[in-house]
Amino acid sequence: VLFRSQRGTPMPHPDAGFDERLAKVRSIIVGHGLSSLVIRRNPNIAWFIAGRAHVPSTIDTSCLDIVVTQTEVIAVTNSIEAPRLKDEELPNSIRIEQIEWWESRDGKLPTGRLIGTDQPGGDRTDVSIELEKARQSLTSFDRDRFLKISVDAAIALGNAMKLATRNDREIDVAGRISQALWEKDLEISFIGVAGSERVMKYRHPLPTSSLVGSRVVASICAKRKGLIASVTRIVTFDPLSDEHEKEYSGLLNVERGLLDATKVGETFGQVMRTVTTTYGENGYESDEWQRHHQGGPTGYLPRDWPATLVQERTIALNQPIAWNPTGKGWKLEDTWLTTSDGVRLCTSDPQWPNREVGGRFRPDLLRR
Repeated sequence: VLFRSQRGTPMPHPDAGFDERLAKVRSIIVGHGLSSLVIRRNPNIAWFIAGRAHVPSTIDTSCLDIVVTQTEVIAVTNSIEAPRLKDEELPNSIRIEQIEWWESRDGKLPTGRLIGTDQPGGDRTDVSIELEKARQSLTSFDRDRFLKISVDAAIALGNAMKLATRNDREIDVAGRISQALWEKDLEISFIGVAGSERVMKYRHPLPTSSLVGSRVVASICAKRKGLIASVTRIVTFDPLSDEHEKEYSGLLNVERGLLDATKVGETFGQVMRTVTTTYGENGYESDEWQRHHQGGPTGYLPRDWPATLVQERTIALNQPIAWNPTGKGWKLEDTWLTTSDGVRLCTSDPQWPNREVGGRFRPDLLRR
């Protein structure tokens, strides 16, 4: 069932897919012998309601709390947020318990060891890891929604980058990206832009008034109704030297190693161990991977956590993952979904130049 947002974008009804997510939460309650579960963190609530759980996008705490029992679901929120949440975000089966804006929600939440939670406090039982695992494998409804979000994010970034010029400031490029994302009904979790001067210095380049120059690299984390897709694209304005061509091709091979190793049931540590050799085999220093994290599981956060060599959490089916190998001012980043046969590219843009690497179409540099 679809309804339309204010900008006319078809949006899933809040009830769609809710029963499947509710069943996952109630299985945690039963599995831990709990009487109820209190969900407080922004990414977890956004997953549970398939909606926007924030007001300011810069804080982890949501504008509502969710209490799940075996018989009902209650949203505790204030009188400011209740009407909008009811009309635009919450599934119909969730009952709202409204407080005044000056009151604390804490007093309306159950406490004690028989109460699970994803945030410490009230002597509750911490089940934050279990909730994170519950949302790492997307339901069929959320998988379809995520694929649409990812394509929209990639196309929006690509369209904005095609307008970049060497005389732009980084903030000019960021402004076009912001407009392109909002026009696709995508919120902005992160924008990084670096011109040729700063791209060699910083791995997370927040945009400045520096000029783009001969190269511009832009990265985004774009969000709609809680789900986040990550993408990076690069535009060059001068002919590339043979050395630069070799560097970019080498980074594509590093990424290929990560993607080939990303298989359901393997640990993130096993995947990460591939980069300890592939950088050195492809023209980079062997310890290049130590200079920046290589990415990790995503979905309702830009990254749930950066994957490390010792991470023993296993890769789940239908799990969103964003790898981002970097080096020498180049970066590759797309968002993938795990399948029984490997990984599926989510952030595809058919209008962006690409090349085939290891049987996959990967983004090329846009040469201007």
